Amino acid sequence: MVDELGHQSVEVTREVFMHMNRTDLVQKLPESSSASREKHSVDEHGAALLKREKEQEAVRQILFKTLNEFSQKDLKKFKQLLPFTCFKMSLPQMERYRYPNRTEDLVDLMVDKLGHQSVEATMEVLTDMNRPDLMLRLSESSSGRKTERSSELEGCQSLTQDCSDWTKLEPEVNSTDADEAPTYSLQSAAGHFECRVSGLRWVCKGKTSFQYQFRSWEGHMERMESRQYMPAGPLMDVTVTAGKLNEVHLPHWICIDDIPDILDTFAVLHIDDCGDVVEKVSEVTPTHVKLTEPNFSMIAALIRFIFPPKISCYMLMYYKPNTSFLKLHVYLIRQDPALEQEIAEKYREKNDETKSHLNFKKIIKHPPDQYLQTERLFSLKADNTSAKIQPKELTLRYNRQNFYEVYVKNPGSELILTLVHTHPADGEPADEPLWKCEIQADDHPESGQAEAAGSSVGAAAVSSQSAEENTVDKHLSAQMQKVLTVQSDRERIMEILEHVEKKDLKKFKWLLVELKPIPKSELEDANICDLVDLMFGAYTQHTVEVTKEVFRKMNRNDLVQKLSDTSSRSKD
Repeated sequence: MVDELGHQSVEVTREVFMHMNRTDLVQKLPESSSASREKHSVDEHGAALLKREKEQEAVRQILFKTLNEFSQKDLKKFKQLLPFTCFKMSLPQMERYRYPNRTEDLVDLMVDKLGHQSVEATMEVLTDMNRPDLMLRLSESSSGRKTERSSELEGCQSLTQDCSDWTKLEPEVNSTDADEAPTYSLQSAAGHFECRVSGLRWVCKGKTSFQYQFRSWEGHMERMESRQYMPAGPLMDVTVTAGKLNEVHLPHWICIDDIPDILDTFAVLHIDDCGDVVEKVSEVTPTHVKLTEPNFSMIAALIRFIFPPKISCYMLMYYKPNTSFLKLHVYLIRQDPALEQEIAEKYREKNDETKSHLNFKKIIKHPPDQYLQTERLFSLKADNTSAKIQPKELTLRYNRQNFYEVYVKNPGSELILTLVHTHPADGEPADEPLWKCEIQADDHPESGQAEAAGSSVGAAAVSSQSAEENTVDKHLSAQMQKVLTVQSDRERIMEILEHVEKKDLKKFKWLLVELKPIPKSELEDANICDLVDLMFGAYTQHTVEVTKEVFRKMNRNDLVQKLSDTSSRSKD
């Protein structure tokens, strides 16, 4: 569009958005160049340029003072990590081969490309390099700088922000007690952050650390209903262990499109030893509610009782191994991690108690990408004529573990499941898929006719093979172990990419183009084998992390989890 239309591409895009009735996207577009020229005088433009130059010079001094502490080895590592960090933070990319050798030239390039966000990018790289000394120095040096970002932090009055404005952090998970919910721990410097697991967002002015656990809504829902409220998001027990959170943005699962008086409709619940406290929110976005200067205990988003709400949902799937058929348990539930953990725990307990070879195992697939209306009837369909599904129709209940059982006598190499409205409303197309899932044979490797026929022979073979592998492993050199690990990573990524849809594979390649090292011309025509080879040639030992980050940008956390799960099995 930009190549063909130039500056007019903004006007054309605005016109298309208007035809789509997406005024929210129109508002996000920058003003046209002609409107900008009319709006700003020459003097104002010159003053803005001067202010920008002063800010950039301040950023240059801060970065140079920090990076000048690096040895040549550390500077080389910094240059290696910077492109991937920019990609994670959705910042402009810089070709690695163009990085200058001198520190001051590198700083100039970063400031020119990234502006004041170069400080945040540097902080992220220092985190990856495990350099808390330089992180602290950089934080202290930039604390007095008056930029747009720091002004937002001081006032704690930031406007609704896009996901790209939030630096996503992976929490540390501690699960020592099998009967206790896992504890997720996070720590950050100053900035805007989001937890990858819970979706919790926070803003802080300095170094902060906190931990949280998901809690069940069971036992609390009736009290909320008596106050004319219902849960709108996961219930979390949050404890701040160091520093202070100036803002917290709690995730919610409610569709807000048709809700009037939205600030009065949403609230936040605090549960502690003194009882329940309901607090007003200062902002509501499609995914979060915002609190400033929050206090913590058990905390969650609430919504005034509306019936029936549209909600975002999980589809959880478990299969029964070591059978000649395929048997699935498919759950349709609200997007509540505590409820997900509750279901997973039920299967873990069953497996521990029976010690049986017929226990269920999880299949990880993507959730529906649209809101579903509670109290409506839904049917699960299969493209296999031997499939039997019970119940034939299911009412989506807000507070239940809605559950289908699927039995397929001959699953074949691929089974396609779709979720549809049992009784479409006026104007809704019949049998329009609300969710579609392709289940490949390798998603349930321990079930199906071939598996059952060879189960006894296979068990003996695996046992013999394991003994041989244990003997061989003792004699492998460190270099050979590294080669095997790389080969394993290559196979895992290839296996996942082979089963994504064509449109997702195209998007995967398009996002890789942003990272620059692999030429666009080579990516466009590459088959999956060539694609994986190109990635390992460009990113070497970082290929798995790059792949995960691309999956996250595609909103395919199911593939991230699948890659992590296969990685864990590979290490075992």
